[in-house]
Amino acid sequence: MIQSVIAKNLIAGYLCANYQIGAGSDSDSISLRIDRYSKPLAKLLISSGQSCAAIISAYNPYSRRLSNEKNCAAHESLRNLLHRHSYPIIDCLNTDPADSWPAEKSFFVPGLDLNTAQTLGQQFDQNAIVWIGSDAIPRLILLR
Repeated sequence: MIQSVIAKNLIAGYLCANYQIGAGSDSDSISLRIDRYSKPLAKLLISSGQSCAAIISAYNPYSRRLSNEKNCAAHESLRNLLHRHSYPIIDCLNTDPADSWPAEKSFFVPGLDLNTAQTLGQQFDQNAIVWIGSDAIPRLILLR
């Protein structure tokens, strides 16, 4: 098995994070946890006509904290890239229940296959992405 260069405490943080799909009210959003089935997520995949999805962020490359301005600029670059390729997106917010990290914006991208999702995550210097298959269970995918 290949060892990751990502620190174990960072991986633990990713595993404990809350991944919230949708920027509307709490009743309109879907909160996800890694390795936990989500019935609302399964319904979202069905309603979108997709069997997979990914959550990708451009914030804090390689978990190095950047200024809000730099994070927002990277986020907009990711948004523009996804739009250029006609991927549908839903805004997400990734939060740390321990409050060790500030909330990070991301995108839920229905229909994004695993290989493409990994490539996009690597393009934006991310340590990991969240990928969801037809089982509606979010999985942490390490990229380094």
